Amino acid sequence: MNILVANWTWYPSGGDWTYVDNITTLYREKGHTVIPFSMKDDRNFPSPWSRFFIENIDYKKIDKKSISAGLQVVKKSIYSTEAKQNLERLLDEIKIDLAHINVIHHYITPVILKTLKDRGIPILWTLHEYTPICPESTFISHGKICEKCFGGAFYHCATNKCKKGSLPASIVAATENYVHNFLNYYQYVDHYLCPSMFLYDKFRSFNFFPEKLVQLYHGYQYNEVEAVQMTSAEIKEERYIVFVGRLEKIKGAHTVLKALTDLPDIHLKVVGTGTQEKELQDYATTNQMTNVTFMGKQSKKQTLEIINGAEFLICPSEWYEVLGFTVVEAMALGKPVIGSDIGAIPEMVINGETGILFAPGNAPELSEKIRALFNDQEAILSMGKKAKKHIHQIINTEKHFSGLQKLIPSL
Repeated sequence: MNILVANWTWYPSGGDWTYVDNITTLYREKGHTVIPFSMKDDRNFPSPWSRFFIENIDYKKIDKKSISAGLQVVKKSIYSTEAKQNLERLLDEIKIDLAHINVIHHYITPVILKTLKDRGIPILWTLHEYTPICPESTFISHGKICEKCFGGAFYHCATNKCKKGSLPASIVAATENYVHNFLNYYQYVDHYLCPSMFLYDKFRSFNFFPEKLVQLYHGYQYNEVEAVQMTSAEIKEERYIVFVGRLEKIKGAHTVLKALTDLPDIHLKVVGTGTQEKELQDYATTNQMTNVTFMGKQSKKQTLEIINGAEFLICPSEWYEVLGFTVVEAMALGKPVIGSDIGAIPEMVINGETGILFAPGNAPELSEKIRALFNDQEAILSMGKKAKKHIHQIINTEKHFSGLQKLIPSL
């Protein structure tokens, strides 16, 4: 089969790319041909189909001061005529048997769904965030969980300035949702793949095409994880814990730092960058936290090696985490996880079994649980073994492909 895989980037850009990379590898291993459809970028992996990619859209132009610049971006970010035309040219050149959609909002846009359906192409869409039911995409408004847009009341995004605290950006986000719902492009998708029970239940509760929602955990190629485990030294030179992720408020790194202020003897390594990076570094400096090391951005291999050397990983997210490949990788490395009791995290972190849960944003509780686990080597080892077994059971490539075959038998 020729499978079109659509995603806003064709380079490593977060959890969505981890899935895209894994699914394209899987399709190729099964003998299928993958045709990418994305946005032009110097960081993209080379592809003979990149001539059909759309021009790069800089969504950052929609800021608090520039409504006119924002309106220019709106034309492309809500309804991309370019994406529609480029896709039609691509489809004229090669027969596509299946389309697998990933993150396309704001860039490629759902306009391509009708183009695909007009050609009789089956469409799968893996949901990586909540944009169809939440204009802000994360159910976060000014740092707190918000579901005011329930029932299609998207105007709340604008009145509350949910998108980056910016009225123009929030108006665009709300308008985008109204337009897509009015045009009803979502009806053309055959199946929506939900990577977690939490996301599946959330979309059902919003009555988003419940008959088309399918709960199917991601697959994952564990080769790199296994390679790191085989080559890493057995003897640890130091004991530490680790946070891996974007340094944004919704990811909760600030809560970890607050928790560590009372634990000067426990060393934390922070892997990642983001808009909160300087604020976190300043906090560590102000509080004389010599037990925190900011590692910045690391390669995939380096990140896995850092996780592998840690006692356990902290996942302190404060939003409805869809799945979290960082947790998957840590558990696959045999590491327990202390995670927030929110979103899909509890589906991986089974409290007292594969790790420990704590209330999101509760630094004192997190501090207490870090201390207790760090001082219990037996629990670390026991939970780590269970974590590895559990994650291989639910995040399993063959199970994922089997689930896809039930939906698309010709796979």
